[in-house]
Amino acid sequence: MGTGNEAIDKRRVAVVIPIPNDPDWSIFEELSDEIPIIVCDDSDGKLSVPPRRNVTYYDYAAQRDIMGEHYDAIPHKSAASRNFGHFLAHREGYEVVVALDYDCRVPSRWLEQHLDTLTDVKDAPARKPVIENGWVNSIAADGFYARGYPYELRHSDYNREIDATATGSVKVNMGLWEGIVDLNGIDRVGHDAPYHPGTHDEENRISLGNIPACGMNTAFTADLTPAYYFLPDLWVDDGSPGGWQLSRHDDIWGGYILKKLMDKRGDLFSYGRPIVEHTRLTPAERTTKIEHYMHLMARQFFAAVDAAMERTGTGDYATMYASFVDAFLGEVTRSGAPTHYKQIYRALGEAMRLWAQAFA
Repeated sequence: MGTGNEAIDKRRVAVVIPIPNDPDWSIFEELSDEIPIIVCDDSDGKLSVPPRRNVTYYDYAAQRDIMGEHYDAIPHKSAASRNFGHFLAHREGYEVVVALDYDCRVPSRWLEQHLDTLTDVKDAPARKPVIENGWVNSIAADGFYARGYPYELRHSDYNREIDATATGSVKVNMGLWEGIVDLNGIDRVGHDAPYHPGTHDEENRISLGNIPACGMNTAFTADLTPAYYFLPDLWVDDGSPGGWQLSRHDDIWGGYILKKLMDKRGDLFSYGRPIVEHTRLTPAERTTKIEHYMHLMARQFFAAVDAAMERTGTGDYATMYASFVDAFLGEVTRSGAPTHYKQIYRALGEAMRLWAQAFA
């Protein structure tokens, strides 16, 4: 495997950053001037934009011009607004898409570390859950679990992992985060959260199980784009005044679907480095509130996804995703979940269908 710079020379790479409001603009200082940066402007033109020749900003009007009849496939006012940048990078023929949040400061060789992982591997270090359909925890800090890791599996009877090896093509690499580690909001209440996620060693690992697929520092090969959809925020009508926001599920649930499709094709998902500095902490009380329904609804959502995967064949990712969406909506109809859960699952399925149609 060559050096990081050789990898950049060989592949067309775009970095995608969703920005809802003015960040600390110094986030761009460590990003190469040679790599195109697509900013999904979720402020709709209200950013105080500093000039930089390789950065292009797309407000809602620009997104509408590019998406045309598929504009409704792009969520706004949430982290899922990044879907537009991923779509554009795919359409423009970039080979690798790198997702970065606007509150993450990258280290030197950040991009090279990502690109070095996206390659064919043989007998690469891996982690495998002991139980069937189990999860891998990307955080090695004792007693903590990455955002989205199911609570019902955190007992020692279910959460054990073993070392393994994997051979195949790494199509996704999830870098981790220090400073503010990506945890559920409620896991911060009454606990001193770790500064660093912890690592097993200097090598990235392949996940041979489900994994919370945080989207704030992730690289993936562009052929996955049709199947890598960050799900929109929605409001759950549970009878309370105004309903209750469903949020912070966008990358976790969308990543669960992607990982299942990758497993069908034998493609690999790695995690570890590069580690970015995550600089902004949303108050635990707010994240706890908007994550509430993610936790309540996750088990039956995953069950519907798993059942739909049984009816999804292998093929290219666009074809597989479209087939999965049809099967998922059928599973939602048959689900024994509460009515207001099913309403949300159906709305998510229809949003996924819009995304699939954009690649048809």
